[in-house]
Amino acid sequence: MENTIFQIGPIRPPSEANSLLLRVTENCPWNQCKFCMLYKSQKFHTRTVEDIKKDIDAMAMYRDSIKKYHNNGTFDIASIQREFNHLSTQKEQECYYMVFHWMTEGNSQAIFLQDANTLVLKTQWLTEIISYVREKLPEIKRITSYGRADTLSKISQEQFFQLKEAGLDRIHSGFETGSDAVLQLIGKGTTQKQQIEGGKKVKKAGIELSIYFMPGAGGKAYSHENAIETANVINAINPDFVRLRTFVVKTGSLMEELVKQGKFTECSDMEKLLEIKTMLEHIKHCNGFLASDHIINLLQNVNGYLDKDLDNMLDYINTFLALPRKMQRKYQIARRMGFAGDWTMLDRLDMQHQYAIEQYENTVPDGIAFETLLNQYMDYYI
Repeated sequence: MENTIFQIGPIRPPSEANSLLLRVTENCPWNQCKFCMLYKSQKFHTRTVEDIKKDIDAMAMYRDSIKKYHNNGTFDIASIQREFNHLSTQKEQECYYMVFHWMTEGNSQAIFLQDANTLVLKTQWLTEIISYVREKLPEIKRITSYGRADTLSKISQEQFFQLKEAGLDRIHSGFETGSDAVLQLIGKGTTQKQQIEGGKKVKKAGIELSIYFMPGAGGKAYSHENAIETANVINAINPDFVRLRTFVVKTGSLMEELVKQGKFTECSDMEKLLEIKTMLEHIKHCNGFLASDHIINLLQNVNGYLDKDLDNMLDYINTFLALPRKMQRKYQIARRMGFAGDWTMLDRLDMQHQYAIEQYENTVPDGIAFETLLNQYMDYYI
């Protein structure tokens, strides 16, 4: 019987929001990071190559079914809706919708391999899976995966060449920080040496490398070191992308326990921004792209190439830092409530949000109370 459903994992990078999602492993093999709560109640499993191929076949089946309703550059949405409504189960509908979105509104040339660390699979298995994607979904132009730094450091250079030859185009890796002290503090289970060794091998193989930096991950005690050592790692590797993910102590996380024990003092919202500034000030001879591509970052327009746009990014940050404190506070509240613009666009706030912000401005003083307010909103973000 033809397989009519495929697994869909719980997470992907924001930059892969419109990619097709192929679940290769389930959950996280490390699962000890103190800031992450996503997989804490789940056990790690590798899926068989046979089962993954069946998922790829199901994706191809839905693609072919939807393509029947594509003529002269447009889709017959009414016919697609009827077919969708006749599917037997909710899971089938979820799979159908993902493929439909990928084909019509998403990036129909990209696929992301889930979950947290697919590079932990044997290279032989992963190359077989990637090759099968290329065979069954030839329209795919970019295949991307997560990979932990310690895993990347253990893969040989030859194995990376094999993965590149099979068709792996990009690896996302949550380095979080370049500081060994902070890595140990947050339970990351990796070292700066592993980051650099693994990152260099990825780059040498011709695979794009996208790493993540968490301003504030070291708290007040390691704030400066967090910025400097992360810059040192970036300088050593020159990754293709550096993506900002502002650190927040999540309710119920192991980091919250460190706070309660007096072993971690969280940086303020502005101190985390200053870490980004310090990190950028220490970048040398890099040409990758810095992306502030998550709502959890205070200034989403800190984007650009680390060579030609570096001064502009620093100027942008400095402009915000030079604003009157009242204006900064107003923007911080708006941003933490989900506002997508920068401080020059606050006049676009709807009346409901404008009223709420004014109430906070008048009743919440600077200091612990203000930071608590901001974190209450940020606690909802993944």
